[in-house]
Amino acid sequence: MRRRRNARARRIFTAVVTAGVLAVILAGLLRFGPVLFGNGNANTVTSSELTKAIDIAELSTAEFKYRGIAEIYTDESRSQVRCRVCYNAVVKAGIDMKDVKLEVDPENKRVTAALPDLKLNVTVIDEQKMALLPSDADVSIGEMLKAAGEDALNEAQQSGELMAAARDNLAKTIEGLLLPVLEAQGFSLAWN
Repeated sequence: MRRRRNARARRIFTAVVTAGVLAVILAGLLRFGPVLFGNGNANTVTSSELTKAIDIAELSTAEFKYRGIAEIYTDESRSQVRCRVCYNAVVKAGIDMKDVKLEVDPENKRVTAALPDLKLNVTVIDEQKMALLPSDADVSIGEMLKAAGEDALNEAQQSGELMAAARDNLAKTIEGLLLPVLEAQGFSLAWN
């Protein structure tokens, strides 16, 4: 059952990411159409100009929907489980685009991009549908949300697929935003 859920999650993830990448590329083309198709004057490629080209604030490059069961413990040592909470969550992996480092080498007509570490953001969906096991456990909604958020974050951090897909999608998004500008000026893009 978990394999079917993972396969379904991958299909949904692929559809969401594809739509997101296309939207970002379209936004980049709309924003920099005048640079690409302007009056024909030569433009100087600078790191600050390229940073502006990809400055779309926070970019979520992967999304993982997760249904899990988190354990709530009786004490800090986590030696005895008090109860379990069943939850639904969405984990998004992304970056703040201003953290992408771009280094311009005008002599070799090359721009080198360095990606920052991915940030994970967990959102527990529909607090009303969370369930406790046993159902008579005396647990606050805050404790349930905290346990669910930590569990979903741990699962996402352990998912090599999520992180790899997010980095791959991030690189494709940056290429989609920068390559039209760079190629128009005769530059290439390299990754660090």
